[in-house]
Amino acid sequence: MNFDFQYVSDSLWNLKSEQKQRFASWNRFRGTVDIDLGELTGHQGWYFHATALWQGGGNLGNYLGLLTSPSGMSSENTCRLDSWWIEKRWLDERITARVGQFAGQDFYGAQHFAASFIFEPMGYALGNLFTTRESFDPPSTPAMEIRVVPVHNLYVKSMVMAAVGSPFSQNPTGLVPQFNGIPVSTSEIGFTPGRKASSVRAFDNVEGRRGYSGLYQFGVSYNPGRFTSPASATPRSGNYLLYWMASQALWRVDPKEGKGLDATFAFDWSPPNVNRNNTLLTGAALQRAVAGELSQHHVARLCTKQSELAVSSTRHAYV
Repeated sequence: MNFDFQYVSDSLWNLKSEQKQRFASWNRFRGTVDIDLGELTGHQGWYFHATALWQGGGNLGNYLGLLTSPSGMSSENTCRLDSWWIEKRWLDERITARVGQFAGQDFYGAQHFAASFIFEPMGYALGNLFTTRESFDPPSTPAMEIRVVPVHNLYVKSMVMAAVGSPFSQNPTGLVPQFNGIPVSTSEIGFTPGRKASSVRAFDNVEGRRGYSGLYQFGVSYNPGRFTSPASATPRSGNYLLYWMASQALWRVDPKEGKGLDATFAFDWSPPNVNRNNTLLTGAALQRAVAGELSQHHVARLCTKQSELAVSSTRHAYV
């Protein structure tokens, strides 16, 4: 049984913009428990996960009126159960099934290097996933998923979740699952050179950065519900989104370690006759942990079909 407690804060200030200067701080406390039920009950391959949080503060993105938030965490003030699930793994994790309450954007279209960035499309998931109403955290919705690893460096996974227009209000505490909303389906295929596909997670970690590893993904999200076109008031049935993502280690000081240079790229597309902002392009280079200084330098560029925004950020930490 593992417990994890964390506190994260984004403190942002618009030093130069059309709006008046304003400082905004968004804060999040999260507690997570992971239980290996095989160790407790003897039923091998069964696992339980649950996470809850309190979050609140100022959302600078709402004030600036941007297409994308400068913070990947900020949303609504809340204290709630985020997600939980029961999971069963077979054949050395080559087949995994999961059922419970969890968010699609935590696993499909999620930026693999999200922990290294602050602003939303790089710090969490592709922003256009909201066009198909794919669920996000913390107001996760009922869902189920299956994942298969047919060969060493390849995985295929698919998920069905409830799409809800106002997820914060329809289940304010997250404690009572609400089985309503339209079922949205998402699927993804991934190629993982340099490591086993069964060990790859949506967000990278220290172990996953070792060596010249990479992750290449293609996914699709589909919502069969009714949508209104930007150019017409007549609703139409169905909306979908396609995405391509690539994350690769380019250079390592030591081929067996994680210090060096990484790059990431992502692009998505959805039908322009249904979605006003129907494309999104992100890219970044990351320099990791050089000469004893735990530092990361990011230069990222974000583009949509209607507008363009250049963003750069630098983080420094010392050990």
